Formats: sequence, C-alpha cells, structure tokens
Amino acid sequence: MTYITMGERIEAARKSKGLSASQLARRVGVKVSTMNNWESDRSEPRANKLVALAGVLSVNMIWLLEGSDDNSSLPPNVEVVETADLQSKINRLQSMHERMVQLLFEISSEVNRVQRGIKEDQAEQDAEQL
Repeated sequence: MTYITMGERIEAARKSKGLSASQLARRVGVKVSTMNNWESDRSEPRANKLVALAGVLSVNMIWLLEGSDDNSSLPPNVEVVETADLQSKINRLQSMHERMVQLLFEISSEVNRVQRGIKEDQAEQDAEQL
C-alpha cells in the first residue's frame, strides 16, 4: 500500500508495531497532541524527532520523509547489522528509562514517608512541651 503523506506513513508504521499514539508519543518524547498533529499532517516532526520516530518504529528515515524505500542514497557502509545494533541500544535505553522512572517513584514515596514521620515527631514534641 502506498502512503501519500508523512502522517499516513507514521500512523501505518505505528500500527504495524502495535503501538498506540500515546505509547509512541511517550517513546519519542512528545505530547500525544503533537503525535496526533503529525499523523493528521497538521505539522511535521523536527529532524531530531524524525530520527527518534524512525528508530522506535524500525523504519527507514527516507521512507518516513518521502515514502520511498530506496536505500541507494544511503552510504554503502550502512548495513542492517548497524541499524539492528542501534535499535538494540534504543531498546536498552527505553528499559533503563522505565527502571529510572520506577526508582524515582520509589524514592519520592520514601521521601514523603520520611517527611510525614518528621512532621509527626515534631507535632508530638510540640504537644509534650505544652
């Protein structure tokens, strides 16, 4: 199937990866509204986000830009192995990000618990002084 617009290509690639617009937006680092604007051709991604999209969606950037799978414009030393290695690194970074988010949540919860304890201790001390 031929996808005429960049938005159609982004949407088709996202769906073929089984991702929701929300999931793709989070992985690329944009708001869902931005992703919806890209997919509906109201705006286009900047170069850095285009690179991220191509990586997350495992598609050729030229295909995203032009709808062409022509790899002849790529340097001859760019091989599938190299892109697979990059995808592996992206996957590792995403996994690390998810672990960091979980750790931040745990630390934040612990800080809140400690702060509550300090406040309770202070309230008890104040009550004893009365």
